[in-house]
Amino acid sequence: MSKAQFYLSAATIFALIVAIFTVQNTEKMTIYFLFWQAKEVSQVIVILASTASGALVMLCLGFMWSYKKIRYIHLLEAELRELKKKIENNNTDKEPVVEDRQQAQC
Repeated sequence: MSKAQFYLSAATIFALIVAIFTVQNTEKMTIYFLFWQAKEVSQVIVILASTASGALVMLCLGFMWSYKKIRYIHLLEAELRELKKKIENNNTDKEPVVEDRQQAQC
């Protein structure tokens, strides 16, 4: 099983667990958050909104991590190109000197 298949399976199982939990908890409730209050809100809405907001936060964090990783890869590739150019320049500078020595010895 590949990594993508594992993540898809885990996400499907988690969604199924959340759906079952949501269907079993349908009572109305009052929500308090700091100075804000919502009365007679279904637990279904609260559970689904909490799950969706958690998934959205994780998605954003995943994109940020991927962006940082891609940016670091580009930085390393640029450094590698510069080092290859330096090596090529050093090799071209040294080759004529070696040839001159070989001609002098003959």
